[in-house]
Amino acid sequence: MKEILVVLDKSPDHERRVREAVNLVNASQRYFFLRLSQQLVELKPASTALNGDAVTEQIAAEFPRRSVICITDRRFDDNWFSHEGRHCAVITTADWEQLFAPPSLRAYLTYQIAQALIPIEGDLSEEILLRRLTHERPIGCLHDLNAQKPDIKYGMVGGNMCSDCEGKLRQFGVDPAALDAVRRILTAVRHEAIARPRIVDPFSAFVVMRFSQHDENANAYRYGLVPGLADVGLKAHRGDETVQSAQILDQVFRYLERNRFVIAKVDVENLNVYFELGLAMGLDKDVLLISESTLVVTLPADLRNWECLTYEKGNYENLRLRVSAFYRENYHLGRGEEAT
Repeated sequence: MKEILVVLDKSPDHERRVREAVNLVNASQRYFFLRLSQQLVELKPASTALNGDAVTEQIAAEFPRRSVICITDRRFDDNWFSHEGRHCAVITTADWEQLFAPPSLRAYLTYQIAQALIPIEGDLSEEILLRRLTHERPIGCLHDLNAQKPDIKYGMVGGNMCSDCEGKLRQFGVDPAALDAVRRILTAVRHEAIARPRIVDPFSAFVVMRFSQHDENANAYRYGLVPGLADVGLKAHRGDETVQSAQILDQVFRYLERNRFVIAKVDVENLNVYFELGLAMGLDKDVLLISESTLVVTLPADLRNWECLTYEKGNYENLRLRVSAFYRENYHLGRGEEAT
């Protein structure tokens, strides 16, 4: 995952919404990881509107060798929404809620972050973006110029990057996986913009397994999975832990939708487990398979090509350590910095 640092200028008005946008970006895709910094910056000059070139140069100088997105509530002197450099971007929240919302400030910030990720990933200057990718007349693409600022809403509702822009970015050498990640972020923006947000908890994991008590299955969950997830700041959920009036299938589907991560213990043959695992894959969730080491060879053929985390039966401490290591190494979780 490519880590991007998100910093706020001093005395930010919208820290909570910035945090929500960061969480939405992280929960939408697997290529970029945004980390919200506790460090604040003071954009200069303090008494006048910001100059785009000057502030991107300032951020690049203050955070050398880092990819950075800075959020400010101050206006730019050219009245733009944002300015991008090769390794940094500055986004303003000025006037959004007063003049342009809805869509929400969270949706706007997520959209601007998606736009900022392109030059950061492709090492592209703002000049190249303006000259080669910008649509002067809005077509509902991420790279619309939006000379009339309310026109940005067309792109947010469309949640799209046009095929022409994507083709040019591929020619510039931008990784297709990065473009796919941006498309996923734009899909989240579109759902926010049409008031149908997909609510995903970025710090929760739904565990799919056969429900049982006081056996290997239950002990693996209680003594291995739950503490292993907690070690990296994730909360574990199982479908049988909350009694609700809704049908079980509806309840499971809601859990699958709302949890960013899904863990499936697949070494005990169970049709419900396979069905829920199929739903998770269909929803494009981040799925981790778990199996006892001696039983992994008995998995169905369709699952043998998937990476599977194994542990020795009864060794729940090893399972705990392997689970926490997996999320620490692959999702940058639980590393001691401020949670996002």
